[in-house]
Amino acid sequence: MGRVMNRGKQQIIFNYLPGRTFDFERVATIARVRKIQGVQRNDDLNIAVVLRKVADEAQAWRQEFRPALRDQVLEDPSRFVLIEPKRVQAEMFPRVFWCQNRSCGRVFDYSNRDVLPPRVCPVCKQGKLIQLRFVKIHRCGALRPLRPPTCQRCHTTNYMALDTRSSERVANFRWICRRCNTTQSVFGEYCRECHWPNDESSLRRMDIDVHRAGRTFYPHTTVLLNVPHRQLDPFFNIPEWPAIAAAKFLGLPEATSRALSDFGPQGFGSPEIGSIGLSGDDLDELFRRQARGELTAEQMVAEIQALRQRRQQEKQMSSPNRIAQDLERQTGVSFPIWKEAGQEMLEAVMPLEMSKPEELFDQTPPPPAVQIAQRIGLSRLTLISDFPIVIATYGYSRAEYTPNQCYLNPFPPDPDYDGKFPIFVDQVQADALMLRLNPERVCLWLEYNDFPPSLPNGENLDLARQAYFVQLFHGVPLRETLKSDRPHARLVFGLLHTLSHLCLRQAALLCGLDRTSLSEYLLPRALTFALYCNHRFGATIGALTSLFEQSLTEWLNAVCNTHRCVYDPVCRDHGGSCHACTHLAETSCRFFNLNLGRVFLFGGYDPELGRTIAGYLDPSLQ
Repeated sequence: MGRVMNRGKQQIIFNYLPGRTFDFERVATIARVRKIQGVQRNDDLNIAVVLRKVADEAQAWRQEFRPALRDQVLEDPSRFVLIEPKRVQAEMFPRVFWCQNRSCGRVFDYSNRDVLPPRVCPVCKQGKLIQLRFVKIHRCGALRPLRPPTCQRCHTTNYMALDTRSSERVANFRWICRRCNTTQSVFGEYCRECHWPNDESSLRRMDIDVHRAGRTFYPHTTVLLNVPHRQLDPFFNIPEWPAIAAAKFLGLPEATSRALSDFGPQGFGSPEIGSIGLSGDDLDELFRRQARGELTAEQMVAEIQALRQRRQQEKQMSSPNRIAQDLERQTGVSFPIWKEAGQEMLEAVMPLEMSKPEELFDQTPPPPAVQIAQRIGLSRLTLISDFPIVIATYGYSRAEYTPNQCYLNPFPPDPDYDGKFPIFVDQVQADALMLRLNPERVCLWLEYNDFPPSLPNGENLDLARQAYFVQLFHGVPLRETLKSDRPHARLVFGLLHTLSHLCLRQAALLCGLDRTSLSEYLLPRALTFALYCNHRFGATIGALTSLFEQSLTEWLNAVCNTHRCVYDPVCRDHGGSCHACTHLAETSCRFFNLNLGRVFLFGGYDPELGRTIAGYLDPSLQ
């Protein structure tokens, strides 16, 4: 029989997901989440954008390791539903009970029974019966109770007892038949619910662990910026929308003069605009001039015709197709590459357009922090008061977390929503700091390390330099360790990722928040990362706003002085990355703490490149 619990949204999204077991203290029971009840958010959140983000992360798994989340499934929004969680339905699991009398220790399996056993062992009449806390898990996502095996002599399970032999290690446990004293090792058996790729027998074996152990359930969560569903729907209906987002990011005049919401099919070629070519303001101004006697009737007609031609020329210059062609010509990067980078370009410009940002480099007179930011090699440092973060939990894995070592599974289809796969979402309006590296400085750093960038052949050198990084990360698997066959991508991403982690760690110290309360948001193609508060408490107290307004100089100086680790020289000699200097919690880093190293900032030996490199903060580069 199930029970309903009320929990906070973020508690549910991270800790109470379908298929996860937990200790239900209120009724002293081990339970498994059966279902999450909530409010559908498909109307106000853009499910197509959410799925693009999920697909981007899921691509780290080969398709055979995500059979229910293959590319063709993730491309169909009709198969998913966005749910804002409210309540949790749970059921007792496992229904296997263990006598606590050590001389008895009988195990009773009630998995297929509707009734529960008595509280006292029915055999010894002394030991208390409790739920067996051990379960069997497999990397395909299977979860099973640990049931007593059949005795090899008695051919029954009725007399089987579990003896831990005063050990906490499952390898030391033994099954004992109290009838014939036959013993058996506790074995996880082979999973019957999957066909593991390559059919490796060692990987088909199920593991036994305490139900509450972290490896029994790994939630897979992505974070993205909320894209208003209705406001930007016309924008997404334009095939060239990635080029418009990129042009806005690069500062092309024909894109920066208009808001993203102004772009749409209705703005180009509709009968009204195509026939008149003038706005209401244009006509009002002409009629006012005529009323003042400045224009005769003949002059009025001539002015209308001239203004209509000018507006039509402007419309052609700012049409999506023309913007896409201009983008390709000036940067030297083809549209398919911009198309892949479209979401990232959009997320780089959307917070700046839909909020009231404060830019460090625009302040007059320039504060002392400007010089430090320039020394670090930043071209932008922006405070965003309303960073529209959406947290979306789309699946889970067991036994392993890393790609291709386990199955990436969606949550079970929800019958209340026509059998669609649920994605559980929560939206937080947080303050954030957005930092961007100077593209020219990064290119200089690459040249300094004998890895000169091969800039695309665009007409505008500055735009081509910025577009180089978009081209650099095209098709690069950033959720895997980048090797020496991709030296440029390893250097640039390692630099951006490491700087982001060090900035976050130092920001947490100055804000008085735990590091797990802050998260990073990386946009590698834009050489940009953002730090934001990942829960409502941090968002409401304005921790990062206070940092920007009061402690910016102290923060940037602290980042420049993070070249040491308590585990040096061992840590430094192995790339300069460990839990004491660069690593963050799983909820804060979406890239599995890979491709990190203080060597990218301060110089040293990189084991993947097999050579010593100069750091980005090397004084000779300033």
